[in-house]
Amino acid sequence: MTAEPASGRFQAPISYVDVRRSYNTFRAVGGVLIALLAFVMWARGAGPAPLAAAGGGAILLDASTRLNRGSSALPLLVLDVTVIGLVLVSTGHAPVLAGPGFVYILTGAMLLLPLRHALWLVVYTVGWALPIAWWSPLLDAPAASGGAMFEIGVVVVFTGLIAELLYSAGRALFDASERHRHALDSERRAVQIKDEFVSMVSHELRTPLTSIAGFTDTLRETWAGLDDNEVEEFLHIMRRETSHLANLVEDILVIPRLEAGRLKLEPIEIDLRRHSFETAEIVFQDGTADFSVAIPGGVIVEADEVRLKQILRNLLENARKYGGDQVLVEGEARGDMYQLIVSDNGPGIAETDRDRIFDHFEQGSKGDARSDSGVGLGLPIARKLARAMGGDLWFEPRFPTGSRFCVTVKLGRLAHTGHPEDEDVGAATTA
Repeated sequence: MTAEPASGRFQAPISYVDVRRSYNTFRAVGGVLIALLAFVMWARGAGPAPLAAAGGGAILLDASTRLNRGSSALPLLVLDVTVIGLVLVSTGHAPVLAGPGFVYILTGAMLLLPLRHALWLVVYTVGWALPIAWWSPLLDAPAASGGAMFEIGVVVVFTGLIAELLYSAGRALFDASERHRHALDSERRAVQIKDEFVSMVSHELRTPLTSIAGFTDTLRETWAGLDDNEVEEFLHIMRRETSHLANLVEDILVIPRLEAGRLKLEPIEIDLRRHSFETAEIVFQDGTADFSVAIPGGVIVEADEVRLKQILRNLLENARKYGGDQVLVEGEARGDMYQLIVSDNGPGIAETDRDRIFDHFEQGSKGDARSDSGVGLGLPIARKLARAMGGDLWFEPRFPTGSRFCVTVKLGRLAHTGHPEDEDVGAATTA
């Protein structure tokens, strides 16, 4: 015999865990009220009333222990059925109590329990009818004043519990609807991001591949008729496009390894000034901007060489695409960290976009209007890599215009302040 599935028509309409605290708070208050009213009834001469008082105390104790514990409402509803039965027996079966009590139990069973458990609880509830019908007539009814007060109080308790269950059910269903709506929005956004990513990657892969294929065909067909300078130029372009492809593939492949925590890092002592200048020369070799590296000599940092170059490349390529015609790489020591700054004189970044730029696949232009190259991975990857190596990366506006991207990396044991006047300048001007 197989177990009932935990979903579909066998699942409770609302989750008990979602309403557990508020529901048991109401139960605790109800238990206190039942116990107090039973005590008053006993004081006025109703002998069996201590049984009802003990039942109210049991509900109070049970509700107090279940405020933040338990995943099923069945045990507490079984206890409530038992207490209701004892109250009806000890007070001489007052129909005014039986009706609201049964409605309360039925409401709780339908809202909080799976079908099988709800049916079992109803059977257990009906099972109390026999001892109530047989035992209650043997008892004397409570004194009129005390009995009426007790009955009214218990009816108020049952009515309040029913109202709380219905309110909690409505709130839980509303929350579930909101979660479902957010899930659908997230799913639609994920599909949109996937489509944009596929479109961007296809474009970014196709462009260098077309260039490489074209120059390869040209060299193959007209090699003999080309002079050495033309051959060198063609090979240089092919090499540049190949490097662009390799960088794009590396950026795409590093994401799952970063998110899964499986990226292997091998920190070594690195000359930051030399690596910054070498990377800047490669990025700005097309002559789109002037760059300068003003990092003092002798700054040694401890980082993974490949990943540090990847951070530098992504920051510099971002400055090349969006940062105007002047880019400065500088830095300063901050305790046991070194803060590297890549700044530019471009238009800067709108305040509303300063958090978005660190999300995957985000760019200034989107969809068919997209004019930017790249796939929107550079900045988020650079930040994740910086944090994986014990540092961080963030954006700052540059005065009076432009952007500053700051990344921190651990200083190596051989680091010293160096000479501030050391500066490498690359004047890459266009014809």
